[in-house]
Amino acid sequence: MSDLERAVNRFRRELLQNERRAAGEMVRYYGEVWRTVSVRLDALQRQIAEAREAGEEVSPAWLFRQRRLESLRVQVEAELRRFAEFADGMIRRQQEEAIRAAQDHAEQLVLMQLPDQVAAVVRWDRLPQEAIYSMVGTLQDGSPLRELLMELGAEVGQGGADALVTGLATGMNPQQTARLVRKRFGMGLARALRIARTETLRAYRYATHRSYRANSRILKGWVWHAELGPRTCPACIAMHGTFHRLDETLDDHPNGRCTPVPVTKGWRELGEEFGVDWGGIPETQVKVRPGVEWFAEQTEDVQRRILGSAAFEAWRAGTVRLEDFVGRRSDPRWGTMRYARSLRQIIGEGEAKRWRSAISS
Repeated sequence: MSDLERAVNRFRRELLQNERRAAGEMVRYYGEVWRTVSVRLDALQRQIAEAREAGEEVSPAWLFRQRRLESLRVQVEAELRRFAEFADGMIRRQQEEAIRAAQDHAEQLVLMQLPDQVAAVVRWDRLPQEAIYSMVGTLQDGSPLRELLMELGAEVGQGGADALVTGLATGMNPQQTARLVRKRFGMGLARALRIARTETLRAYRYATHRSYRANSRILKGWVWHAELGPRTCPACIAMHGTFHRLDETLDDHPNGRCTPVPVTKGWRELGEEFGVDWGGIPETQVKVRPGVEWFAEQTEDVQRRILGSAAFEAWRAGTVRLEDFVGRRSDPRWGTMRYARSLRQIIGEGEAKRWRSAISS
């Protein structure tokens, strides 16, 4: 691994460490929201118990008649709106930090590639402060992110109500019902954390691309860089090491940790750009080993963990290539994103079923 790639991995770790600290604050705040909701839930459970002791038939219809279910749902939505406001401010600050870090990291990664003679002449152009604020502005009222955070209240509120109805309809005891409601409530936190990480990393990559394009006199493109390991998805591994033009964007999947690494122009071309003769300087541009080569050298156990048994057997037989697992979809809110295609999507349900049958026989 080169010094440049070690720097890329260090920057990635720093970014994720900051994200985890912010996530801890969101978890703490969400816990406070749950404690408020659980007081109302406990009260409702006591009302259910008292009604049963009084000989009333307590059913989902009873909940609707007494409007207790609606009352709980409204409170959950109100508490989640409060959490969404908190998360909005937290993610905004995360994005600001990520955007500033992206500018510093982009400049450092380029300077690491430049020989002293070149670095003494070449000037790196930083983005103006207004550009930073315009990027963070994706969190303004009416933006997709803010809308998504505000949607949590209705979704979690309805999920909690559905859990209560399920508990009564299936005869669960109060403890079982409470666990089911809490599970539904926890799904809101998981989604909020996923939104926070995805949007922080997206802001980082967006600022990185803006920095690269602002320095097109120096750069000719960028290389896709993934954090390779047993938990890395096959799509990211296949994309690792691929070259892209400056007008292309690294459209990673949600929670993705891939990074665009800058590639400078050759010294002769760069010298012509700046009116200096650098033709005799040995080239030192970044070279990232393709992910497909890394994957081919892993143990069978690692390869199976990454692809799954059926897909691994199809890959080993030459029926599919690692590149075939790279999918791309378009979302009306978030634009394009990569994803790992399934074996069925690549070769069809019939062939995929044959491979699954072969490994189970």
